[in-house]
Amino acid sequence: MADTLIIYYSLEGNVDFLARDLAKKLNADLFRIETVKNYPKKGLFKFLHGGKDAISGFKPELKTTLPDISLYKSIVIGTPVWAGNPAAPINTVLDELDFSGKKVAAFASSAGGDAVKTLEIISSKVRNAEVSLTESFKNPLKNIDEAMEKLDAFAKKI
Repeated sequence: MADTLIIYYSLEGNVDFLARDLAKKLNADLFRIETVKNYPKKGLFKFLHGGKDAISGFKPELKTTLPDISLYKSIVIGTPVWAGNPAAPINTVLDELDFSGKKVAAFASSAGGDAVKTLEIISSKVRNAEVSLTESFKNPLKNIDEAMEKLDAFAKKI
C-alpha cells in the first residue's frame, strides 16, 4: 500500500491527467470522485449548474464510499476551478473526511486565471489538518510541457 492517496474530481480530463501523472511520480493510490448525478460537460448548463453548485457550497451525493484515509500519511486533493471555487464534489469530500494527522496538499486546474481563491477555500475547509502545499495549473492538456514541469516540482515537495 502507498503512503499517499490522491483524491480528485475531474469533469473534462485535466485534473485526471494531472492526478494520474502525479500518482506515478509519487507511487500513490488514486481515488477518482464520481457523483450520482453527472454534471453537464458542455454548453451553458455546464457553467450554470456547476458554477451554481460550487458557489453555493452544494455537496452532491457520491457514487461510492470515500476511502479510509487513516491508512495514508499524505493526502493530495485535486479539483477543477468552477466559478472561482473548488468543484462541488470536493465540498462533499471536505465535509465527510477528517484529515487529522495527515500531511495535506492540493492542486487545481483552471481554464483561465490562477486558482488561488480555490486553493484557499480548500485550505480553509480541510478538517483538523493544514494544507501545506498547493499548486495551480492552467489548461494542462493544452500546455502539457508547462504542466509537467510544474507537476514535477510539486511532486518533489510532497
